[in-house]
Order: sequence, then C-alpha cells, then structure tokens
Amino acid sequence: MTKLFSIRVRLILLLLIPSLLYLGTSVYLLQVNKSNTDTLTSSLYETTEKSVSLILNADRDMYQAMNAYQLLVSGTLTAEEKTNQLKLLKDNIEQTNTRVGQAVTILKSKELLQTAHAETEVTIEQSESSFQTSFDQWVKEANAVIQAGSVGKGVLNEPKLMATFEKGREGLNAIGEILDVHAKQSIVDIKQENNATAKGVYIGVAVIIFILFGAGGFVIRKIMSVLRKIITITGGVAAGDLRHEAQLTYSKDELGQISESVDHMVAKMRGLIGTIAHNTQFVHDASVELSDSSKESAHAAEHVASNIQEMTQEVEVQARSSEETSRAIEEMAIGIQRVAENSSVMADHSSLTSQHATLGNELLSKLQHQIVNMLSSVEQLSVTVQSLTRKSDEIGQIASSITSFANQTNLLSLNASIEAARAGEHGKGFNVVAQEIRKLASQSIESADGINQLIHETRVEIASVSQSMNTTKQEASAGSQMMQEVNQSFETIMQSVTHIVTQIHETSAITQQMSASSEEISATMDQSASSSSQILTRSQTVAAATEEQLAMMQNIAAASEQLKSVVDTLNESVTYFKIK
Repeated sequence: MTKLFSIRVRLILLLLIPSLLYLGTSVYLLQVNKSNTDTLTSSLYETTEKSVSLILNADRDMYQAMNAYQLLVSGTLTAEEKTNQLKLLKDNIEQTNTRVGQAVTILKSKELLQTAHAETEVTIEQSESSFQTSFDQWVKEANAVIQAGSVGKGVLNEPKLMATFEKGREGLNAIGEILDVHAKQSIVDIKQENNATAKGVYIGVAVIIFILFGAGGFVIRKIMSVLRKIITITGGVAAGDLRHEAQLTYSKDELGQISESVDHMVAKMRGLIGTIAHNTQFVHDASVELSDSSKESAHAAEHVASNIQEMTQEVEVQARSSEETSRAIEEMAIGIQRVAENSSVMADHSSLTSQHATLGNELLSKLQHQIVNMLSSVEQLSVTVQSLTRKSDEIGQIASSITSFANQTNLLSLNASIEAARAGEHGKGFNVVAQEIRKLASQSIESADGINQLIHETRVEIASVSQSMNTTKQEASAGSQMMQEVNQSFETIMQSVTHIVTQIHETSAITQQMSASSEEISATMDQSASSSSQILTRSQTVAAATEEQLAMMQNIAAASEQLKSVVDTLNESVTYFKIK
C-alpha cells in the first residue's frame, strides 16, 4: 500500500499520525478530567447535601422537642400523655445531638469545619459550637422547668428560654447556609479550573502541532529539494547533458554529502568525456593523416615498381643490343633519380606516420587513465551508498527498540488490567486507563511497523542505485579493455611503420648504389655488359623490396582504416554527452 504514495506523502503521514494520536490522547484525557470533575462535583454535592439534610433533620427534631416541651408545660396532658411526651422530648434531643454530630463528623472528614459564612464570616465550627452551647442550655433549662412542674402560659412562652432555643436554631441555619454557598462556589471553582485546564491543553496541543508541522515541513522541503535536484542532475546525465555546475557550499549532513558526491561524479564524468573527445579528435586526425600517408606511400611504391620494371626491361634491351646502351643508361639514370625522389618522399611520410602513431599511443594511455579515475569516482559513490545502508540499519534497530518498548507497555497495561479487575469497583477507572494505554501501545507498534516498511523500501532503492553503479563500472571496464585493444593496434602500426622506414632506407641505399653504377657505365663502355648484369640483378632486388614495401603499405592502409572505424565509433559515443 505504501508504494502508492510518494516520499513526500509518507513523510507528511509520519508527522500527521503522531499529531493526531497526541491530539486524540489530549482530548481523551480532557474527557477523563471532565468526568472526574463531574464525579468530584457530584461527590461534593452529595457530601454537602447529606450534611444539610442532617442539619435540617436536626432542626426538625429541635422543633419537635420544643413542641413536646410546650405540651408538657401546658398542663393539659394526662399522666400517660405526659409520659409519652417526656419520652418524645428525650428522643428528639438525642436525635438532634446525634444528627448534628454526624454532620460535624462528615464535615470534619472533608476538612470543611473552617469554612466561613460569606457575610458574617462565622465558621461552621463556630456555628456548631454556638448551637451546641445554646441547645444544651435550652435542654437544661427545659428539663429544670419540667422537673419543677411549672405550667401555664408564662412558662409555655418564657422569653429567655425561647431566645436560647432560637439562638440554637440560628446556629443550625448558619451551618446550612454556609454549606449551600460552599457547595455552589466549589462547583463553580471546579468548572472554571477545568475550563482553564482544557483551554491550556488545547493551546499546548496547537502549539506543539504547529511546531511539529513547522519543523517537519522544513525538513521535508529540504529533503524534497535535494531529491528533485539529484533527479534533475541524473536525468540530465542520462540524457547526455553534463553541463551541470557544482555548488559552492554544501550542508554538513548526509543530504549535503549525497549532493557533493553527485556533483563530483558529474564533474569527473564531464572532464573524462571532454578529455576523450579531445583525444579522439587528435586520434582521428592522426589516423586520417596516416591513411593518406599510407596511400601516398603505396602510390609511390607502385610508381617505383613501375620504374624498376621499366629499368629492368631497358637493361635487358641493353644486353641484347649494345647500340642502345647509351640511351638505356640515360633512361636508367632518370629512373633512378625518380626512385631516389620517391624514396625521400616515402621516408618523410613514414617518419610523420611514426610520430602520429606515437602521439596516438600517448593519447590512448591518457584516455585509459581517465577511465580508471571514473572507476574510482564510482567506487567512492558506492562507499556513500553503503554508508546510507548502514544508517538505514541503525534506524531499523531504533524502530525495533520502539516495538519492544510498545510490547512491554502492552504487557504492563495487561498486568494493570488484571490488578484493576482484582480491585473490583475501586479499579474500574484504572482499568479504563490501562485499556487506553494498551491501545496507544498497539498504535505505537503499528507506527514502528510503518517505519520498518519505509526502511525496507529505502534499502531496495539503495540496492537499485548500487546495481546501477555496478553496471557503470562494467561499462567503464569494457571501455578500458577496448582502449587496451586500440593500444595494441597502435603498437602493431608502430612496428609496421618502423619496418617500413628500415626498408625505405635500404631502398635509398640501393638507389644510391644504382646511381654509382650508372656513373661507372657512363665512364666506360667496356664494362657495359658486366654493369648491365649488376644493374639487372640489383633491379630485381629493388623490385622485390618494392613489392614487399607495397604489401606493407597496404597493411598500414588497412590498419589505418580499422583505427579510423574505432575512432568514429568512439566519437559517436562521446557526442552523446553535452559538456559545453
């Protein structure tokens, strides 16, 4: 599936997925916080509600105790009713004290006894103390009145006793009011704190995601810029365009090293191709000149052979007829002069051919050295690719460590779930957190697997690059072998040219000797027969040497044609690249 996405999309997904996971985790934690806040609010409300309920019931018991007291001192009850009312009075007093004590215990456990009234600034503890003092005093005074047996309207609504009773009720009412106000204010404070926390978390998430995407976007843009530049350069090299200029500075990371290696490789290839093109032009000119010289030498040799044949015929005619000796000698002198001239021309062309062959051999040596340099550049790029492979392996090890950590987290969450199950109702909340941790661990494993998949694809692409470099090395090795074959051809040509020069010098010596013989024939006619025999013999030797020279010139011409074909093929390969 990942093969359908580009490297840019994959890198963006690597940034987007952790950001979404972080956002989801933050939202989940805020929801848990809100749930806990609601639970705390409910618990606080239940606490205050229970305390207020106890206080209200205590107030009701006080009122019922007051009713029982008034009935007892009214003087209208029978003995049985009086006994019942006494019991009811006692029970209500006990229930009042019990319920107030329970409410105080609850408030003490919640550390709310020091909570003060918003207007009077009287605390719950002070209100409870005031109630207890007033109520105990009222109970004491009421029991004293009942024991004294006082009855009547004056005792029933005695102002001092009623004031004490009302002061006790005021303490209970103050406690109720403080609890109501505290409950409402605590709920408001908790909600405000929860809203502030949620706002801070959302701001933090937004800032972190912004920073993450900003830094990730910068890195992705830098990587994609380098990749696009390398693709443009390599595409131009594949199309034969080597006119890329290297950068002045490079970054210190692996991307800078890759860019520098590619620029260095293109510069080396441009220098190599330029040197090859320059040298092949020299070789082409030398081969053309060598071919022309060979053709001229062959033509001169044919001309010499023709002249020697004519000279031989003249010598035979001279042997048959002494009357034509003078004319034959003159013609032979002319032919010998032409042979000498042609031999001089052949010697010049052979020397020039030898020089060009030597120059061609030197240029081929330089060309072979340039191919060796290109192989060295490819080897250096191979070392860089191996370094990338090693670093990819290190990233794979890190991803494996992440997978191991996620598996351990998953195991810890499972143990936590087990412990939560053992805890029963008290561990339900912790069990939910453990399940979420297990989900996050699973998502971390999936992310680590995605990283491993990307590393695997990177390794495949690096292997493809390495295979392309091996193909380049094989092509360069084949070019080096071809240069060696051309070098061997040049050595063969040099040997042939050296042999031709030797033969030309021998021909020149023979021609000089023939000239001396012709002078001897001119000096004396008596030695005409013997001189003619010597000239005939030497003419046959010259004819044989000339034929041998002609065959050598044909071989040189064939070798020149072969060299020209090789140079043309090399030129076709070089002209594919553009270096200017």
